[in-house]
Amino acid sequence: YVVAHNLIKAHAEVWHLYNDTFRARQGGLISITINSDWAEPRNPQSQEDTEAARRFMQFFLGWFAHPIFKNGDYSEVMKRRILERSLAQGLKKSRLPEFTESEKQRIKGTYDYFGLNHYTTVLTYNTNYPKGVMSYDSDRGVATVTDRSWLSSGSLWLKVTPFGFRKILRWIKEEYNNPPIYVTENGVSERGAFEFNDTWRMHYYRTYINEALKALVLDGVDLRGYTAWTLMDNLEWAAGYEEKFGLYHVNFSDPALPRRPKASARYYSQIINCNGFPDPATGPH
Repeated sequence: YVVAHNLIKAHAEVWHLYNDTFRARQGGLISITINSDWAEPRNPQSQEDTEAARRFMQFFLGWFAHPIFKNGDYSEVMKRRILERSLAQGLKKSRLPEFTESEKQRIKGTYDYFGLNHYTTVLTYNTNYPKGVMSYDSDRGVATVTDRSWLSSGSLWLKVTPFGFRKILRWIKEEYNNPPIYVTENGVSERGAFEFNDTWRMHYYRTYINEALKALVLDGVDLRGYTAWTLMDNLEWAAGYEEKFGLYHVNFSDPALPRRPKASARYYSQIINCNGFPDPATGPH
């Protein structure tokens, strides 16, 4: 919480620095990108599961978005739950730091667009941790599962759930007063035996981009741009080179690191060239 608190304040300072010193001369845009899953209640008929889904979103995306895109402060559910658990643990104050009034004014509105990284969806339900457990997860009080019918990927955490993409875009529109959105990452991984004919990745991009299109056309989301993750296979955090997201295959066993396009690279380039979906019946456009 302390690290995130300082990160939000640092973001605000950099935004103001650009806004005051460089914007007039350069005409650029500056903002923040936030990574977030979408959360659905495990049982849509359960009020408790529905509240868990809302809490999941406020503790995940809202942790950073609420201060910057809303009112300069954390959401009420974050402040209340962390305070209650902190006091129950014998502390004198909340483990969540507080912004001063001047800091809130400094942070609020420090964006030119909403940068979003999104990959997958989870199903949520309420869970109660023992009082003594001090952690983000215990404060949030949400457990997550996935539906066994959802397609898997090369990453345990990433299930193919295109419907959640439209829902999170619409949620950002409604929660944060319809900011311009740039999707800065979206894609799917593979693991193990490699295939150039990556039909599952084409399926992922087709279905996810189609949901983004629904958000734009049907829901009125101010979606300005979309970026696939990623151009070529690379080092994926703790997964190293085991999980590959690239449109281009990289041969890491060759010192020259040769790159070859997968089928998804050609498919994605068609979407870009057509500014839409290719129609197999009428040719590439």
